[in-house]
Amino acid sequence: MKRFRSRVTALRELRQRREDEALQVHARALRTRKAAEDRLQACLGALFQHHQDVQADLMNGCPASRLAQQDGYRLLLEQRWQESRQQVAEAAAATEASLQALLQTRRDREVVEKFCAKELADHQREQLREDQKNLDEMALRRRVADLSY
Repeated sequence: MKRFRSRVTALRELRQRREDEALQVHARALRTRKAAEDRLQACLGALFQHHQDVQADLMNGCPASRLAQQDGYRLLLEQRWQESRQQVAEAAAATEASLQALLQTRRDREVVEKFCAKELADHQREQLREDQKNLDEMALRRRVADLSY
């Protein structure tokens, strides 16, 4: 009997390639989200450190001009923090979207895999039937040959 070759081999390869691409997109989205979260933590750390510095200046007594300058820097840090929060939210949304796309491509590939498995099982069953038929024919020929002597 001929060797098994699925009718949807090309489709299976295409679906596998799409799943691999979706996996790469998701990995990039995860790295982007991690980087955005790291930037947010750095902004929070800088804001906290600035607060500590202002508290120390107030305890030691400092000129009003220094406090005004510190307040301008605080506003800049808070603006960066807000931007970082927005970037984290966008990165999280992109990560969720890429995960959904990955799961959909995985389901698509699994449908084709199940079809291929069913085709293989059918092919193997047909091969077993043909082998059994050949064995039966050989046994029948042998029996006829034995009876003719």
